[in-house]
Amino acid sequence: MTTSQRIEDKNMSQTRQPIQVPPKITLKLGVWGRVGLILAVITAIASYVLYHNGVRYKDREKAHFQELSQQIQQLRQGQQQHLSENAVLHQQVEALNAQVTQLKVGLEPEQRQLWLVKQVSRYIELAEQQLLLQADIPSAEILLAVADKLLADHADTNLLALREAIAADKMSLVTAQQIDKAGISLRLDALKSQASLFVAPTRREVTQAGVAEPVQAQDSSWWAQGWLAFRQLIVIRQYDKPVQPLLADDQRWLLQQNVYLALSQAQLALWAHQSHRYQQSLSEVEKLLANYQQLNPQYAAILAEVKELEDISLEVATPTLSHSQQLLATLLTPVNTEPMPQQVLTP
Repeated sequence: MTTSQRIEDKNMSQTRQPIQVPPKITLKLGVWGRVGLILAVITAIASYVLYHNGVRYKDREKAHFQELSQQIQQLRQGQQQHLSENAVLHQQVEALNAQVTQLKVGLEPEQRQLWLVKQVSRYIELAEQQLLLQADIPSAEILLAVADKLLADHADTNLLALREAIAADKMSLVTAQQIDKAGISLRLDALKSQASLFVAPTRREVTQAGVAEPVQAQDSSWWAQGWLAFRQLIVIRQYDKPVQPLLADDQRWLLQQNVYLALSQAQLALWAHQSHRYQQSLSEVEKLLANYQQLNPQYAAILAEVKELEDISLEVATPTLSHSQQLLATLLTPVNTEPMPQQVLTP
């Protein structure tokens, strides 16, 4: 070892300092102490979480309560506004009722009687229109009943003659001959349903006597098949006797459509009170089925029903409200020259 190295070692030995180690603090808690410490930490964390959630829930409920309070306040304001509006409307209605009552009291007996007669005249005119335009007797009876009820409510002894005239007109409507249009329409509906179910006649062949007879069941032997083919090659016609017509599928379909349309036209004419078109439509159905009633019993049954409906005449004498019209003309003529006083109702 050299001298320089020895000097360095000596210097290094002089500069070395002792290392100071800090003292270790240990808690001798034992097993139960450690368990208690862990429980305390867990309890502190849970308490913090519960407190935080409780604060959030409290804030949310507070905001919801404020929102509900605002809505309740708005509803109360709207209720007060509606109550005030209803009170104003009620006052206006009472004012109008008072004016109407004052107007009725202020009317003279002649004016009230004229007002009542004009109202009754309007209902009677409507009843007359129902009779003349549509021959609708039930509607006319209803309108006359309304007019009679109006006279009965006011109980004016000067208008007893008008009630008597209305009663006479109601009796003339009751005793008038009425057509059961609903029943006729239902019968036409049944015919239309039958016409839509037309079936093709069974296969027939014309014999020497000119009467159609059904073809017998075909035999499976070769002799029967050959004889049938031979018979189809021969057509026997007799010119001294009428030939019964046979319907193909396309002809049957056209016949069905024409009959259905003619029955529909007759039904429309029935409700429109068009007697001529009604009779004409049923006559057309009769002409369509006249030549084919021997082919199928269904055609003959429809034709018989059509003939019965054709015999019903829609030309029935429509009653008139002569008693009421004459008396109303007498009641309204003298007063029409004097104008009615006009009064304006103000709310």
